[in-house]
Amino acid sequence: MPSDRGVFIIHRVPGRVRLGVPALRNAPSRAKDIAEMARACPSVVDARGSAWAGSLTVEHEPDVPLEAVLSELARIPELSDCGCHPLDSLAPPPPRCAAPAEPPSPGRTARLVVQAAHRLNSASQVVPPPQVDLKLLVPALLVGSGVLQVMLRRSPGMPHWITLIKYGVDAFVVLNHARIQGFFAGAGAGVGAATAGEAG
Repeated sequence: MPSDRGVFIIHRVPGRVRLGVPALRNAPSRAKDIAEMARACPSVVDARGSAWAGSLTVEHEPDVPLEAVLSELARIPELSDCGCHPLDSLAPPPPRCAAPAEPPSPGRTARLVVQAAHRLNSASQVVPPPQVDLKLLVPALLVGSGVLQVMLRRSPGMPHWITLIKYGVDAFVVLNHARIQGFFAGAGAGVGAATAGEAG
């Protein structure tokens, strides 16, 4: 939240703007009065003040430029700051530590799940018994839940047993990919050595 300005834009779309007005925070009667004064402005259709959020939401005629609406609102003493700054300066400053967010995608979600599983697995190695490996335990629990549903004739409110078994097998393959590759590479080398021994 900007601290040096009395009024700032929180959000705006055509025909609607939400202003941050710290003077309204924890002052319900003031918020109600300011909203009433804002509704009296010529281009304002409706206005709602929030003492909890310290904000004023103003709906205005969509064909009236926002600058003109802000100039009208600036005649209200508590909102006098909103008319004397360019629009860009009324916007709250961006967060200092904000990094560009990666857009959501199935690959990103899968990567985050695998990273979380790796962190959880590392944490589980610290807690006894150290033989517990979540890369094996989680898939086993999913497959076991599916098998249990088959034996108990499917519990209502649970995912279908086929879904549980499929997710269990998929989780095992994703989480243990390196192990599986190592196993098949070792088995292939063993078969190759045996074949070479028979040929010799």
